[in-house]
Amino acid sequence: MRFSLLVQLAVTGTAAAAGTGPYSASWTQDPTAPNHVIYAPSEPPAGLRLPVIIWGQGACSFNATTFDAFLKEVASHGVFILSNGTPDGPANPDGMAETSYPNPVLHYEALDWVTAHAGKGKYSHVDSSRLAAAGMSCGGIQAYAVQHDPRVTAIGIFNSGIKNQTEEAMSLADRITKPIFYFIGGPDDVAYPNAERDYTRLPKTTPKWKGNLPVGHGGDYHLENGGQFAVAASNWAKWVLRGDWRASEYFTGSAPESAKRTGWDVVFESLHDLKLENWDEE
Repeated sequence: MRFSLLVQLAVTGTAAAAGTGPYSASWTQDPTAPNHVIYAPSEPPAGLRLPVIIWGQGACSFNATTFDAFLKEVASHGVFILSNGTPDGPANPDGMAETSYPNPVLHYEALDWVTAHAGKGKYSHVDSSRLAAAGMSCGGIQAYAVQHDPRVTAIGIFNSGIKNQTEEAMSLADRITKPIFYFIGGPDDVAYPNAERDYTRLPKTTPKWKGNLPVGHGGDYHLENGGQFAVAASNWAKWVLRGDWRASEYFTGSAPESAKRTGWDVVFESLHDLKLENWDEE
C-alpha cells in the first residue's frame, strides 16, 4: 500500500490541486497512457460519474501541461481530461504542417485508452458514454479529424478551423451532426475566417454554438483559472457532457454572467434538442 502511494505521488508531480469548481483538480500520469496527462478531480466522491474530454494542444505540441490552469478549471467541474503529450513536453516540429494535414494519432490513442479503462478499477468513476474531442488551434483540427468516431459524442473547437482549403477538407463540416461548439478569439484570431466558414457549412439541424471573444488567437487561457475561455469551456462541459441544463443559460441566455454579457459575440442554432440526463441529479 505504501509503495503504491509513493508511485502515485511520483507520477503526480508537484502540480497543486486547483480550479473553482466543486471538485478540486490536479494532473497525474499513468504508465498505461505514456503519451498523455490526466486532469481530473483529485478525490472524486463516491458515485460521481466523470465524462471525458480528449484535448489537443496548439501547434499540435507534445506539451500536455501548456493549458494547465485552463484544464484544471474544467476538470474541477467534474470532468476527466486526457491531454495529449507529456508534462512540459517538446514542441512538435511538424506542427505547422499538421494544421493542414493533422495527425490525430494521440487523439486515437486516448480514445482507445479510455475504451479500455473507463469504468474499471481506479477509473470506475470515468464514464466514456459522453466523450468530447477538443483542442486549441492545431489541436482543434485534430479534434475535427476524429469527430466521425462513434465514441465521440461532442466536439469543442478552440481558436481553430479547417485550414486545408481543398473542398474535400472543407466539406468535412457539411457532415458533422454531433453537438459542436466554437470558442474563437474574434477577428484578430488567425483562425477566425476558417471557423466562421466552418460554422456556416454545418447542417442546419446540427446543435451548434459559436462565440467570439476579442482577445486574438492566443485566447486568455494564461489568466487565473484559465480566463473566460475556461468559464465557457466549463459551462460547455457541464451542459453537453454532464447534462446540467442550467449551464445552457450561459450560452443562450442574457443574464449578467452569460457569454453574451461577458464579452462574447454569440450565435447558435438547434440547441433546443440538446437535452441529456443530468448526472448531477441522480
